[in-house]
Amino acid sequence: MDISDLQNALQAVQKNEDLYKLIVNAPLQQTVEAALLFLGIVVLLLVDEQHGTIDRVALSDNERATGTKNMSVKRFEDIKIPLEHEKNLIAKAIRTGKPKSTTDWQYLFTPELTPEEARLNQAGGSIALSCVYPLTGNKRGALIFSYYLFEGSLQPQQRKFMQTYAQLVSERLDTLDR
Repeated sequence: MDISDLQNALQAVQKNEDLYKLIVNAPLQQTVEAALLFLGIVVLLLVDEQHGTIDRVALSDNERATGTKNMSVKRFEDIKIPLEHEKNLIAKAIRTGKPKSTTDWQYLFTPELTPEEARLNQAGGSIALSCVYPLTGNKRGALIFSYYLFEGSLQPQQRKFMQTYAQLVSERLDTLDR
């Protein structure tokens, strides 16, 4: 994946909503590279400090993401995870600053969805593995990278991409408030 192309694309966008959409779609627009990484969906989540929740801000605009939304009992935007929830992997990743991964979406959606409801969402997108990378800048949040391969198949280039892209997004989000 050409990180410099992604960086240039993110720098060119000025409006928050446009940037959020680009963050989750830009990696998938490099279709060959995304296919070689087995990357299916990217999600941007930001912490609402006032309410103490992790809000889903943007979701990739592709067939896999549409499949997950179609299976969901709640709208994407309505799923808000308490930042202090002990069993939610997104909350853990943000609190600890360390990436987390799972093959079971119940750990990404608890307490908002039952395990069965979360797994139906996962099946709707044909996702095997999701990795949560915390944003490390002034804006707290995370990126979820969802793959259609299992964790044992994840290669160093995929881990490097996630780490580098999460850092790039963190730096770009920090410039929004300046």
